[in-house]
Amino acid sequence: MFQKHNGFYLIRFLPNEEVATGLQQFCVDHHISGGFISGLGAAKEIEFSHFSMETKKYTTFTKHEVEITNITGNISVEKLHLHVTIGDNTGKAFAGHLMRCIADPTVEIMITPFPETHRKLDEYSGLNLLDLKSI
Repeated sequence: MFQKHNGFYLIRFLPNEEVATGLQQFCVDHHISGGFISGLGAAKEIEFSHFSMETKKYTTFTKHEVEITNITGNISVEKLHLHVTIGDNTGKAFAGHLMRCIADPTVEIMITPFPETHRKLDEYSGLNLLDLKSI
């Protein structure tokens, strides 16, 4: 479910909804090709990853029953780039690239749209980074 107000989108994911693919589809459905995402909530299961500059590979982690203290990211034509910070039931915090997230009971997101943005291959990192000349 969502509301649009003064150009901003407020989205609430319900229990068992997948957040990362849901956000991707929301951006396609609402023609959002540039923007900023922020959010918080809780998840019954979450996958996040860490990128190693040394190996140029991602390591993926899975956690269950976590508080989401922050989701932040940007939107481009090519993809959503999402990061997440979570806490487990012992108070330990973990962070990385958000890959998959099953909301429970909710994840609340705000999208601030801005002009269409593109990504471009960065030779140093091997990653597709924001191309600020495209804005």
